[in-house]
Amino acid sequence: MTPSTHPTCTTESLEGAKANLLDQAGGLFKALGDPSRLRLLQVLLAAQGPLLQHELSQRAGLQVSNASKHLTLLVRECLVRRQPEGTQASFEVVSPMVAEVCDLVCAHVSHRIQESFKSLG
Repeated sequence: MTPSTHPTCTTESLEGAKANLLDQAGGLFKALGDPSRLRLLQVLLAAQGPLLQHELSQRAGLQVSNASKHLTLLVRECLVRRQPEGTQASFEVVSPMVAEVCDLVCAHVSHRIQESFKSLG
């Protein structure tokens, strides 16, 4: 049975699902597109476990209020999990995929920089 003949799966619903998938992917790339959020993720990945918000902010070199704004977006995009701990909250990376994506992007940037230096020499 093809998607267009499946009783509950129309071409329109497939196109809508593809558009939704692209919208969600765009949200993830947006979340990863800010240096402060990348710094927060880098600190969390290096910690290999949850960190309290004030400690995370300090290690990332961000004001707590600024870090809070960025962490809210990372939580909304399901890249980071927030766990209440009394009057505070701890944060941790949700999926190993986060480290993999960050590694791929950093490798690409590093390669691009190396190529730039080669072209200068």
